[in-house]
Amino acid sequence: MKGIGIAIILLISLSSIAQRDLTPSKKSQAFGSRDFRNLNNYGIQFQLGPTYTITRLDKNNRTTIADYAIDSINGQYTHNPKGLLGFYAEIGMAHFPKKRSKLSLWLKTVLVSYYDWGIGYKHIGGTETTTIDRLDAAGNVVGSDDYSGKFYNGHAFARFTLHKNINLGKQFFIDNGLGLNVDYKVVHGSAAYLGEVFPGRRSLYNPLVVQLHYSIGFGIKLKRGSYLIPGVRTPIVGYQSTSSIMAANGKGSSPRHVFGNPAFQWFSSKYWPIYPHIKFIYLLEKKAKGCPPVETNDQDKETQRNR
Repeated sequence: MKGIGIAIILLISLSSIAQRDLTPSKKSQAFGSRDFRNLNNYGIQFQLGPTYTITRLDKNNRTTIADYAIDSINGQYTHNPKGLLGFYAEIGMAHFPKKRSKLSLWLKTVLVSYYDWGIGYKHIGGTETTTIDRLDAAGNVVGSDDYSGKFYNGHAFARFTLHKNINLGKQFFIDNGLGLNVDYKVVHGSAAYLGEVFPGRRSLYNPLVVQLHYSIGFGIKLKRGSYLIPGVRTPIVGYQSTSSIMAANGKGSSPRHVFGNPAFQWFSSKYWPIYPHIKFIYLLEKKAKGCPPVETNDQDKETQRNR
């Protein structure tokens, strides 16, 4: 739970910084003439990018002494996992709150600059090579065998994230996000090893995965109501269940529930995913009908102007 604590403290500490004001006061400060469109406080967001899995953050990804014996010969397993490139894409909505919470008004700052959600698909993969050294009673290597496996899993997912922005001027900002994603595995990658003759035990994560994630990006205001945000997102804590299989018979075990570690368990290794991405937000325009709504205080007025 250390990761979630750090992320929450980070977002709270950033709340002392006021919301950015990206509305130009002069024509020279804008790309062209001033924009007086009447915008909604919500709009479309979509993003896409590659995926990659990081390995070897856990000592168990390295060498494990297996508990087996054949003809009085013990075996030592050496696992060598590597990440593979994949891809992901999502579409959804972004919402900019019209009013601030009582806590935000009391602190005289914006705690949540905007929140967004999306649904999409992610394709993640990895490889693992296993070397089995056969040892005699004295611990000497009397023979070795190499095996390898490769997988790609596809997830349908839904995501919700709260964002806090830090103003870097009229056109740029740092985008921090903390949110929740729920994934469901719809493409099941291979669990087979090439050339395997010895029954090694492996664990595979089951379809449902729930994760708390953190994202950071560099925001660019293209024009009023339109933003381009290159960034990266990664899970920091999560839940998954895993089932062990024996390569010899392919039979599974009862699921084991794993809380905390967000890395995916596959083969005998763990794979921590990262998602570099480019996000685009476009606020939708509306036609004014009647008198504009009453803004209850100066801070709410400023929030509306900052769209």
